[in-house]
Amino acid sequence: ADYWVFGGIYRPVYLKSVPMEFIDWTAIDAQADGSFRMNVHLGFVENANRLQAQIIGLDGQAVSAPFFTAINPDLSMATLQTRVSDVLPWSAESPNLYYVDVVLMENDTPVHSVRERFGFRTFQVREGEGLYLNGQPIVLKGCNRHSFWPTTGRALNRNRCLNDILTLKTMNMNAVRMSHYPPGTWFLELCDELGMYVLDELAGWQKPPYDTEIGERLVKQIVKRDVNHPSILFWDNGNEGGWNTELDDEF
Repeated sequence: ADYWVFGGIYRPVYLKSVPMEFIDWTAIDAQADGSFRMNVHLGFVENANRLQAQIIGLDGQAVSAPFFTAINPDLSMATLQTRVSDVLPWSAESPNLYYVDVVLMENDTPVHSVRERFGFRTFQVREGEGLYLNGQPIVLKGCNRHSFWPTTGRALNRNRCLNDILTLKTMNMNAVRMSHYPPGTWFLELCDELGMYVLDELAGWQKPPYDTEIGERLVKQIVKRDVNHPSILFWDNGNEGGWNTELDDEF
């Protein structure tokens, strides 16, 4: 391909222990006007009966009152909603970030909790006009980026990801395309922090290298892992030569 392929494990691998009743993953939709909606996907619920959340600034101070929703064993997903006044929106020029703490509760007893980092931002593609972020037109100036280093191959660390982003910024770039696979999470976290617009990609060539069944599983995993990063403006399905159109509706 147009990058070197190596065997072995070149990203962190770990096992995670959770309680029997737990929060599996979350998907945040936080708009520039302060409206906040969060889908909380539940791994298993038996006795837990409530989800509680609160939005926190990076300084640790609460910026919203706690908000709640009731749950029951029949639910695999619940939605939490609120609105926050006077939010600082996220953009490449002003990469303002917040935390949300979500707790699975059995009455007043915490069962499992997660913390997610996110940004309030509204992205639109306006037909005939272009790209708008938080109501303002934006222009993407960027390049493709591979996860690669001369001495370590595909195995990177946070500092090398940081070096890539700072290099792009010194060249007046504000956008980067992940060609042709999702990056390590360090890179996306730094794009959130430093302000870079990201096109997060799942590879597909002139002839898709995987069939639709496998492709659907891969789309699910990339979205589950990366959906809460405000830096991601687009999901890419493919490559300049073509893509598996049967996966378009999966995104």
